[in-house]
Amino acid sequence: MKILAMETSTLLGGVAVVIDGKVAAEETSLRQKSHSEIISPFVANCLEKTQLKLEDIDVFAVGQGPGSFTGIRVAANAGKSFAYAYSKPMVTIDSLMLLAQQAKDCGKPVLAIINAYKNMVYTGLFDVSGEEPKYLKGPEAIPVRDLKNHINTDCLVVGDGWEAYHEYFPEELKQKFTRDENFPDQALPSTLGIMAEARAKKGLTLDWNSFVPLYIRASEAEETKKGILISPLK
Repeated sequence: MKILAMETSTLLGGVAVVIDGKVAAEETSLRQKSHSEIISPFVANCLEKTQLKLEDIDVFAVGQGPGSFTGIRVAANAGKSFAYAYSKPMVTIDSLMLLAQQAKDCGKPVLAIINAYKNMVYTGLFDVSGEEPKYLKGPEAIPVRDLKNHINTDCLVVGDGWEAYHEYFPEELKQKFTRDENFPDQALPSTLGIMAEARAKKGLTLDWNSFVPLYIRASEAEETKKGILISPLK
């Protein structure tokens, strides 16, 4: 099975081609504001490396967020367009679950935290003992200062929310957290592709017009209109 995976919901944007469970090509960029510019050349480069055409792809996989509102739409629009044009199915997986999947060998619950800006994080606490991570809590958007009220178990922490805000976590919260640099803090398109293939083999696909982005909070414009203020860190 041939999967074209596109993930642009967070800081890292990228494209991967997965063929029969193996990563055949992958290109990534850590320049969030340029995701709309890199998606097309990354798709073209990955297809060229694997000597495939879009019509050869069996499933188009897209990261559904949470993350940047604009970023989510970049991969979503590309995936929906390809799926519609070539009458192929889609698979969508959220970015918190991708982060947890990348740490599934850690032997304990995994807390995925993504920088949601304005002193907030997107979070999901996962049981990673099964084939796919299973939500124990979340997904949700939490002010950094309130994170201590949501986590009451020892866990491994992954995600760029750690780098952005860990210095503001109280000591009693840090004592519950384990970090391991072997597990990436960005959701990789290759992880999306491998997970998408496993789902597709079970028939867990959707049509292009059934895609639903995972928007946990209102857009910046909506929050500004409603007068929602930035929550202080302390």
